[in-house]
Amino acid sequence: MSTRDIRYQAAVLAGSALLLLRCRTPDGEEFWLLPGGGREVGESETACVAREVWEEAGVEIAVGPLLYEVPAHPPDGTYVWWRTYQCHIVRGEPAPGGKEGWATLTAVRWLELASPAEWEPALHADPFLAPQLDRIRAAVIGDSAPAG
Repeated sequence: MSTRDIRYQAAVLAGSALLLLRCRTPDGEEFWLLPGGGREVGESETACVAREVWEEAGVEIAVGPLLYEVPAHPPDGTYVWWRTYQCHIVRGEPAPGGKEGWATLTAVRWLELASPAEWEPALHADPFLAPQLDRIRAAVIGDSAPAG
């Protein structure tokens, strides 16, 4: 696999709250996602995760263990795999990083993983994010029941 076949993602946690980024595409579609992206030539996986979080949310993180690796099925076919690492902030306050090539990052939020009943319906219905939230919840708080 090439370094761009895999999206290296950060599950940035503060307790049981997960950092999410709000994206807006040029056609006006908006959605939440985990910070992440593709590796640069010669870059390690963990360095990629740290760089992507810095670029997209403006914070320095410590990259921890790999939480999961799963096949990706994004509509644009950019990535074949998602590799998601557990992380935490060591410096800074999250803020949206602006333009990211294919989309504009417009907001950040902390999603309380322990309270899926309080999430807005769009998170439960998101075909890409919802399964990832379930995996992260299972790994972090031990709740393997689907959030939706």
